[in-house]
Amino acid sequence: MLRGAIIGLGNVAVNGHLPGWEGCERARIVAAADALESRLAQERWRLPGARFYTEVEALLRSEDLDFFDICTPPGTHASLSRLALHRGLHVLCEKPLVLSPDELRLVRCAQVESGRVLHTVHNWLYAPIISKATDLIREGRIGTVQRISWQVLRREPSVAVGPISGSDGEAIPDNWRLDPAMAGGGILLDHGWHALYIILHWLCQEPRTIAAVLEKRAHPEWPVEDTATVRLNFPEAVADIFLTWASSSRSNCAVIEGLLGTIRIEDGTLILKRQEDEQIWGFEQPLSQGSHHPEWFSRVRDDFLREISGEAQRGKNLAEASLCAQLLCLAKESHGQGGEALAVSDQLRADG
Repeated sequence: MLRGAIIGLGNVAVNGHLPGWEGCERARIVAAADALESRLAQERWRLPGARFYTEVEALLRSEDLDFFDICTPPGTHASLSRLALHRGLHVLCEKPLVLSPDELRLVRCAQVESGRVLHTVHNWLYAPIISKATDLIREGRIGTVQRISWQVLRREPSVAVGPISGSDGEAIPDNWRLDPAMAGGGILLDHGWHALYIILHWLCQEPRTIAAVLEKRAHPEWPVEDTATVRLNFPEAVADIFLTWASSSRSNCAVIEGLLGTIRIEDGTLILKRQEDEQIWGFEQPLSQGSHHPEWFSRVRDDFLREISGEAQRGKNLAEASLCAQLLCLAKESHGQGGEALAVSDQLRADG
């Protein structure tokens, strides 16, 4: 039985990770850390027998652990991952794994030196509607994929932490997703990471070029973008990604066009259309409902544990996460150059 600690008790930990670890026969969470004592007190009932800390270093000094499950804001992922790896721990980390190429190089060096597993939570791969689309593609039902479009519409960013009160009693919104230092950007980093690893998984190719434009359509006062438009050119396909926090509605849609047919994902409905017929599947939970699902996380958890035990290929997930990090960095660079398409060079891939 592996012993783990969960770092950060925000929404993703409370609603996804903690219930996702319940009943696991191969590992258990024996400790937790969060900077806010009030949050630790609120969640103690979820981990009976576990020990709680407000400082990660104090946790490491006191606990005999095998792994960290990192659920803190992205700006802390690289430093916490390196700390855990240097202590000889395996690491399961929420997306995005890192925010820059420099951070990526540092965590990968730490992973190589430690020989431990570094695994990113790519949980949307296990959303039932995404899994069904993947199965249909792998079965050849639409032939060779030629084009993918991915669209995420939101009215605002997801709530990260509840509002806190200022000195005059006024509510002050506290959301790290709008802090460039903690989030690394706006919707591009928040939702773009999901879009990239899913598209890479569907196509099983690496892109040749990437172009992006970032906008502040509804919130010019924000320090981060609320809308992102991205195009990736692959050897055999093109993928277009549109993400916005400036919509009047909330939905997730995708279209996957192949030589023999088309798959449409319309939030909670999947439609397979071929020349001779059309099939429709309905799913209980639409994609736009959120991503905290414990059942999705438990599949990621099992992948992580199999990688530790040697039952699964080590490094596959890390290579996928590394490419996502590099592509998002190039997307921001493309925006800075007026949306110019930039080459995903052989050297860039080699660095990953």
